[in-house]
Amino acid sequence: MNRKKKDLIIFLHIPKTGGTTLNSIFTRQYTVKEFHNHDLFDRKVIPFSELNEDHKRRIHAISGHHFYGVHEFFNKPYRYFTMLRHPVDRVLSLYYFLRENNYPGYEWMKEMTLEEFIEASPEAHNNQTTLLCGYLTNPDVELAKERLKSFDIVGVTELFDESLYLLKKTFKWKNIDYRRVNITKFRLKKEELPEETIKLIEKYNEMDLEVYLYAKELLLNKLDNLSAKEKLRLQQFIVKNKKQ
Repeated sequence: MNRKKKDLIIFLHIPKTGGTTLNSIFTRQYTVKEFHNHDLFDRKVIPFSELNEDHKRRIHAISGHHFYGVHEFFNKPYRYFTMLRHPVDRVLSLYYFLRENNYPGYEWMKEMTLEEFIEASPEAHNNQTTLLCGYLTNPDVELAKERLKSFDIVGVTELFDESLYLLKKTFKWKNIDYRRVNITKFRLKKEELPEETIKLIEKYNEMDLEVYLYAKELLLNKLDNLSAKEKLRLQQFIVKNKKQ
């Protein structure tokens, strides 16, 4: 059995970080009987709490908007990866995405201004750090950094192709061609925001900003350590995707 089939590969999918596009590639690497995807397993909705031992034995990959710690449901070696995004861009994307889609449970924010949403929504308050720290654990920058350090790969949305290339290399993925999905179509850009709105987002995401910058540093270090041949292949991959 190769390592991909032996280990449990977990994608900690943080909302609005480019994860849906990445997940479409990740899903491609496994059969439906091997992949637990946002509670969907073998074409049925089965939450972790309802998985039996046979299910757990067959699952080799997990993706979802989970807190760190889902490996504790399984008795097998595990490896994590994730994507982070600059918190200002992530909160902006989250707000406009929820506004233009009819997700159950988010009716309360439909008439809110961006500023009202920032102040009212826990998902706009250090959400990346919170998910990394785990369920029932207070968000903590140093703990989040320790978790990231233990991950095989930590990507960042702003360097998506570079992140994807490293994921392919690390996990031996096949066929990583993609088209971006789940994109927020109608939204302001960061450059169009008033300075006070940016500062408001930063106020509620101080931890996320520090954790994001640390994640970016980890990624850049891995890119620096690529061989000359790998760096050339990476540049060819980036150029190809820019033409699409």
